[in-house]
Amino acid sequence: MEQETIQTKKPSLFGMIFSPGEQLERIRERPVIWLPLILLTLVMTIVSVISALNIDYSAVPGMEMSAEEEQMAKIFGVIGAGLVGFFGTSIGCLFFGLIFWAIAKIAKSDATFKQMFSLMIFTSFITTIGQILNQLIILAIDGDPLIMLTSINSLVGADGVLGAVLSTFEVFGIWYYIVLAMGLVKVAKLSKPVAVITTVIFFVLGIILAAVGGAFEGMTQF
Repeated sequence: MEQETIQTKKPSLFGMIFSPGEQLERIRERPVIWLPLILLTLVMTIVSVISALNIDYSAVPGMEMSAEEEQMAKIFGVIGAGLVGFFGTSIGCLFFGLIFWAIAKIAKSDATFKQMFSLMIFTSFITTIGQILNQLIILAIDGDPLIMLTSINSLVGADGVLGAVLSTFEVFGIWYYIVLAMGLVKVAKLSKPVAVITTVIFFVLGIILAAVGGAFEGMTQF
């Protein structure tokens, strides 16, 4: 009787911090979209704005500008970051929801698109917590907004490809992938080996993309 009560409750975003397994079961039974997506979008927009405020445009290589130009650059940077955070959150969750729904269908799962979309929203909340925590601390200590304090690179301080790769090994990012693998098992009903392999593939793809971005950043500095 108690189990039935738990399953009929709506999943909670903040519950993903302390009881992710229970929330994933709720997502399977009662996936929700709109309110969690609105909350996640608002938080991500705030994070994006804080990140833009943390950027020192006068220190960007190859960008020499007056105080007025620097102020305008910051204003446009904040507006652009806010727009990316606002629209990018829902687009990203929708995109990856479609990808994981397709993977679930290939694996002969009965998971619905709504369940996978909801899963993406709730698991993304974990990385969002990490980002807002990092950016608030960076703002307080006037640190480098491009280096997550909870990543290995915060200890090494590497640049270029190495720095980008080390930045992917980050506490909240690893936590996200662990919960994602759990979600693929509990929500999509994939086998544990398939869920783990799928998650590892996406983690490796993230490392590759980070390395490419780091290489490109290194080239622009010359």
